[in-house]
Amino acid sequence: MNLQSKIRKFDSLMRDNLRAGVVALLLWFTARANSQPFRVEEDRQREAAITEFTAKTKAANYPALFEKAATEFNVPADILKGVAFAETRWEHLTWPPGETRSPETGMPRPFGIMSLWDNEFFGHTLTDAAKLIGKDPEQLKNDPLTNIRGAAALLRKIYDETPKPTGTTEQDIESWRYAIVKYCGVPEPDLSNRHALDVYEFMNKGYNQYGIESPARPVNLGPMREDVKRIVAEADAKHQAQTRAEELTEKAQAALATTTNPKSGPSPTARKEAGVEIAVVTPPTPAQLSEDSSKTGWLVLGVLAALAGGILLWRMHSRDKPRQ
Repeated sequence: MNLQSKIRKFDSLMRDNLRAGVVALLLWFTARANSQPFRVEEDRQREAAITEFTAKTKAANYPALFEKAATEFNVPADILKGVAFAETRWEHLTWPPGETRSPETGMPRPFGIMSLWDNEFFGHTLTDAAKLIGKDPEQLKNDPLTNIRGAAALLRKIYDETPKPTGTTEQDIESWRYAIVKYCGVPEPDLSNRHALDVYEFMNKGYNQYGIESPARPVNLGPMREDVKRIVAEADAKHQAQTRAEELTEKAQAALATTTNPKSGPSPTARKEAGVEIAVVTPPTPAQLSEDSSKTGWLVLGVLAALAGGILLWRMHSRDKPRQ
């Protein structure tokens, strides 16, 4: 192949590649153009929601409210900020009048920026906090400062009544962990302790976005993480043991359910439960046990008699043999 032929072949190859690239680019632009209106509208709505939330949070001036309640009830402001962030992301939660559960999920509704509860599962921190500050629960639902004051009073009460984590004193921010565990109202110890750890993780990192202004405060997280890890492991082991016990109980009940006629004696059957083959034996009656014992006794006597006869014949035969 001469030089001119090589140039032509290379030129043809480049043109083919160029055409393929142009087609791919046109397809990409077409797909982008088709989806662009939806993406633009979605982005616009998201940005509008963020702008609204940020402006609302800044206007509420929550840091000043936390500081005010902290001073009044002798609770660290960082504890109030951390609890509010873990619970609601500093959003004062309100619901339609009379709505105590989510229509979609059935979950109980928390109230206010400090997520106060009023139900049988998570407790009645809303009414407890209202009593402590002498206010109507409806005021704690509607007013952020009253909500924070009630929560601060309740946290202080729980803190005073609860043993402190090992190695901490009242001067240590870490000493509030057990009070936070109780405050959240979650009955499962692994979940409530994880929740309290989240409060301290937030406190240690700090947060300054969307109108939430909470400077970082150093926390000794090592012992907390180890303690929570142990609590979670114990809860997992307990749950697995409980699940296993329930499975065994179900299988035992299924086995008993296969028992048919008690007069028929031992009756091996087989049944599959949850993919497991279970051998089931119908227990014999006392009369059957007596009859079986009698049969067994006669069988043993017969074997012994035959054995004795065999030994006797062998000895007689040995005696008749001439000695060498």
